[in-house]
Amino acid sequence: MEQAIERLQSWIRSSMIPGASLRVLHQGKLHCTIDCGVTNLAAPQPVDAHTLYDLASLTKVVATLPVTLCLMQAGELRLTDTVGRFFPACPPEKRMITVGQLLLHTSGLPADLPDKRRDGHLQLPESIFQQAMLNPPGVKVVYSDLGMILLGLIMEKVTGQTLAQLAKGLVHTPLGMHHTCYRPEKERLSGRIAATEYCIRQGDYLQGVVHDEKAHRMGGVAGHAGLFATADDLVRYVRCWLYGEGKLFRPPWREYATRCHTDGAGGHRGLGWESNHGAELTSCGSLFSQASYGHTGFTGTSIWIDPVQDVAIILLTNAVHMGRDHKLRAWRPALHDEVMKGLGFGSMR
Repeated sequence: MEQAIERLQSWIRSSMIPGASLRVLHQGKLHCTIDCGVTNLAAPQPVDAHTLYDLASLTKVVATLPVTLCLMQAGELRLTDTVGRFFPACPPEKRMITVGQLLLHTSGLPADLPDKRRDGHLQLPESIFQQAMLNPPGVKVVYSDLGMILLGLIMEKVTGQTLAQLAKGLVHTPLGMHHTCYRPEKERLSGRIAATEYCIRQGDYLQGVVHDEKAHRMGGVAGHAGLFATADDLVRYVRCWLYGEGKLFRPPWREYATRCHTDGAGGHRGLGWESNHGAELTSCGSLFSQASYGHTGFTGTSIWIDPVQDVAIILLTNAVHMGRDHKLRAWRPALHDEVMKGLGFGSMR
């Protein structure tokens, strides 16, 4: 484990990242709790256990996925429900996309919108419905922010509540994730929030404001991005998946959500989660079992969970503070391997 910690701290010393929070859970116990570096190079504040990170796409599996599962367990939503049921005016080629396909990223929707502006308002669901389909629904995995945005809109339509209200009430408060939120109170928490990218238009680093452009245009609450959390809150969330703590999901739902459902569709996906199947090296490195699952976020965040080896690694950084061409995606697998070797695991591949 010392080698993993040294590797992480070397990234900070070399100005590859400003700071990081690392948590390693094994056999029910925290084997590593590291907070190091600073939250903002322009106005340095030490990273500590209270530091909030912009989770970026981890929002998909820490807010949108669990809320969807809670609604399905309550009988308010089904995997087979179609977009057309909730939005009858949607174009015919999108009407039969199912909730399950949105979760599996097999909806056929493109990954993103062509417009990358941060300013203005995003007209939804019209902006999504105007995009041409890449494939018929259910044919191919195409990782899509648009699908998760649409899923968030569906849940708001079903319940009459915002996604932020649903995530807090159904997931985060029951699990004791009291620091996890959309739209953190910047004035009160600014010293605790890890700053992301420098924004020329704003003339400063983004801090407490969502990094993702689409989520920003949606007011900071979206199905694909916008959530902020501390590393310790995510430990509570991971325990829910590994051990069923909090009794949020019944075991069949946990098992079904984390199983790979897309072999043969050009990708390896569970419900929301990325599945560690296939010969290619994933972001978890080479020592996680094929039963493992996880997700990453563009800002520099990740969660990987291995139920076979009873391990979870949470890594939160604000790597985009150094620019969008940061190399964390290439470095992360080596850090995971160092952690696993520190826990006594050998080669899995």
